[in-house]
Amino acid sequence: MKVLNFGSLNYDHVYEVDHFVLPGETMSSLSYMRGFGGKGLNQSIALKKAGLDVYHAGRVGYDGQDFIDYLNKYGVKTDYLLKDEKNAGGHARIEVCRGENRIVLYGGANQLIDEKQVDDVLEHFEEGDVLLLQNEISSMSYIIRKARELGMYIAFNTAPMNELVFSYPLDLIDLFIVNETEGRGLSECDSEKIEDIILALKEKYADKEVVMTVGKDGSYYIGKDMVVYQKAYPVTAVDTTAAGDTFTGFFLASYLKDKDVKKALDLAAKASSITVQGKGAADSIPEMKDLL
Repeated sequence: MKVLNFGSLNYDHVYEVDHFVLPGETMSSLSYMRGFGGKGLNQSIALKKAGLDVYHAGRVGYDGQDFIDYLNKYGVKTDYLLKDEKNAGGHARIEVCRGENRIVLYGGANQLIDEKQVDDVLEHFEEGDVLLLQNEISSMSYIIRKARELGMYIAFNTAPMNELVFSYPLDLIDLFIVNETEGRGLSECDSEKIEDIILALKEKYADKEVVMTVGKDGSYYIGKDMVVYQKAYPVTAVDTTAAGDTFTGFFLASYLKDKDVKKALDLAAKASSITVQGKGAADSIPEMKDLL
């Protein structure tokens, strides 16, 4: 079994602020940090740190060699990561205020992935291999259909949740990974009650698996015939950036090994609780030894 993460890579420009910027306001930040991010990159590193060998496919810009070096440093395989010499890569502007964040994303080269690149990547994978996706790159529908034709197991983290998601062939997805807001959007549930969102997800995606995180209130696995709850580990959050990506990577890595839902949820909860205690994105993701 090979694991492929076809996902985004962004430079994260992180500004610590004492309040989120208001309309028309200009303000000074308390600190600034540039780091490596993008949900795709974060989740590849989380998968690797959780013990899986992972290939990262995607597209960086002419300014993106550092991403290749960075992923290689952590042992993520970059055989299928394309460097675009004509266009700039993606980046994100992140405001961090008392542990919460607001993010503005620019797709750049992430949004230039075409069908030829997809074909060139997927020809190296086969039935039984695993594909992880997020909603930050182009050609999503094509990737999903081609992966299903090959017989790959497809996990989809729907972040950022938007109307484009419903244009994808969601019936071909095996596992959805969402947070509370994404779960409400994916299920088209009007209620904000967790139990109502779970019921709506269970009804709409009855033949799928869903994992939903609900912040400090924990997480849920919603399967065909069961719902499993996992409490969160209480910590003081410094920066929630990459917490969801950490959860995704550690849950998936553990779940793929032995299909033990409770074990996978617990491991992911521990890992994400460590991530929120550090600053930045990929650099704050813990090693497996930190969880033992």
